[in-house]
Amino acid sequence: MCAESVPNRGRAGLGETGGCIVPQMARSEPVERGNLPASAADCHQVHGSARSGGNLPGARALCHFEQVRGRGEAEVVRLATRQHGHIHRQQVMRAGLGRGAIAHRLQTGWLQEVHPSVYRLAGVERSRAGRCMAAALVFAGHAVVSERDAASLWQLLDTTQEPREDAPVHVLLAGRSFRPRPAILVRRVVDLPQSDVRWRRGIPVTSPARTLLDLAGTLSDLELQAALAAAWRRSLTGRPQLDEVMARNPRARGIGMLRALLAQDEPLHDTRSTYERRMLALLEAAELPRPLTNVLVADKLVDGLWPDLKLAYEFDGWRFHRDRFERDRLRDQDLLIAGHRVMRISRRQIDLQPYALVARIASVITTLRLGG
Repeated sequence: MCAESVPNRGRAGLGETGGCIVPQMARSEPVERGNLPASAADCHQVHGSARSGGNLPGARALCHFEQVRGRGEAEVVRLATRQHGHIHRQQVMRAGLGRGAIAHRLQTGWLQEVHPSVYRLAGVERSRAGRCMAAALVFAGHAVVSERDAASLWQLLDTTQEPREDAPVHVLLAGRSFRPRPAILVRRVVDLPQSDVRWRRGIPVTSPARTLLDLAGTLSDLELQAALAAAWRRSLTGRPQLDEVMARNPRARGIGMLRALLAQDEPLHDTRSTYERRMLALLEAAELPRPLTNVLVADKLVDGLWPDLKLAYEFDGWRFHRDRFERDRLRDQDLLIAGHRVMRISRRQIDLQPYALVARIASVITTLRLGG
C-alpha cells in the first residue's frame, strides 16, 4: 500500500483556512495480481467540498492545497516548505503580504517567480518534485501532475525512463481553458473524477490506475509491462481499479495494449532498464525463448532466467570496479552451487555486437537442450 496518499478535507483550491495535508502511513498487504484489494493509493481519494475556497469563486477544483493558518513571512516559509519550496501568490497574500510587499521580495530575491503567480523561496534547491509542485500550483487546484511525471512520483519508471530535470512537466487539466505555459505540457479533459486524483509526496497526481492508462498511449509494450509490473510489486493498484478507469475511458490511446497485457496468462516482463528491454527485443527477433526477468534464484535477483535450462544472464556495469567485480564473482559462484549457469553480458555487446550476442545465446541454449 502507498504511504503517501491521503484525503483532503479542507476546501478546494487555495482556501483561506482549515485543515492541511498530512502524510498518513498505511500497512502494506500482499499483492495478488488481478485480484488486489483497493490499496491506500486507490482508497485515499480527494473528499470534501467541490467548491473553491475564495480564490476561484464558484469553480470546481480537483484538489486542496495547504491552507493558510498564520500571518507574515514565517507563514509563507511554512507553506512553501510543505510545497517543495513553492507557493502561490494568493497564498502569500492571504498570509498578509500585499502587492507591494510581494514586489519588494521579488526585487530582493527572497521570492523568485517560476510561473505567473507561482514563486520559489530563495535558497530552495531545484528539484523535479519542486517543478511538478509549481506546475500544479499554476492551475490552483484544477490540474494534477500526470503521465511520466506522475509515473515517476509513483516509482513506476526505472532510472532510464525518468523525466529529465529540465523537461516540461505533464499535467492533466479538467474542464477549463488555459493559456500555454512555458515548461508545462497541458492535456485537457472535460472531466476528471475524484477517484483519479491522489496525493504523492504532497503533490497532486493522477491515481496509479489512471497513470498507467495515460502511459499506455506513450510507452512501448515492454515499457508498459515494466510499469505495470512495478505497480503490482508496490501494491499501488489492482485489476478492479484498472478495469474501472478503462471502462470510463474506452477510447483512450493505448487502451488495447493495456487490456491485452491484463488478459495474458504469461507473467509480465519486469524489466528495469532500457538494456534489459533491448535484450528481450533481440531475443524475440531471433525467435529465441523469452526469459523471465528480475527473478530470485538462490536468494539472488538475476536480470534474466530460463528456468527450464537453469541458465541465467546478468548485465555487467559500465565501468570496472574492484568491489563490484568481487561481488559479481561471488554471485556467480553462489548461482553455480545452486545449479545455475550464468552468462555475463555487457552493454557494449548489445550496442555494437547484438547479432553475435544472440548467436552465442542460441548456441548455449541449443547445447543445454541437447544435454551439454
